[in-house]
Amino acid sequence: MKKKFTLFTVAALSLFALGACSTTTPTKKEASQVSSSAAEANASTDAAKSTDYKVGDTIVFDGHMEITITGVEWTEERNQFADTQPERVLKVTYNIKNLSDEDYVVGNDMELYVAGNKMETYPNSSTFETISKGRNFEGAVQHFGVNGSGDMELEVEPSFAFDTEPAIIKLDIQ
Repeated sequence: MKKKFTLFTVAALSLFALGACSTTTPTKKEASQVSSSAAEANASTDAAKSTDYKVGDTIVFDGHMEITITGVEWTEERNQFADTQPERVLKVTYNIKNLSDEDYVVGNDMELYVAGNKMETYPNSSTFETISKGRNFEGAVQHFGVNGSGDMELEVEPSFAFDTEPAIIKLDIQ
């Protein structure tokens, strides 16, 4: 009896450990809805496999958030009190929906990389707010100071979520 209980305990702990180590991969939410159930199944499978995101795509992080980058542009706006003055400032505008069961902090969701180098956030009028479960925030803004040039990628990941993979959005702005 004791041997069965020990074996059961080890098996249960192993399953728990494997479940705790799993990660969530973001998916792309399709803009158009398909009426056929077979087509819906294929579309959701394709969306789950897609990792090529662009501005305008809605990215879903199950159990955390849903985010849509609505705009990316260079801005002339500068903060006279900033410690550094970068060559350019990039303004990212986005909408976000809280899919979690707790309040969600908007403003720590993304990083910018230029030619593989991480850029710093820039202290312009960036959004730093809290939204309650099931609520939306439209028109959130994040600024980045950009030095240098090259391929630009926005890395998006829910703040304080350690079980997700980041989504990479390739930016093509001049």
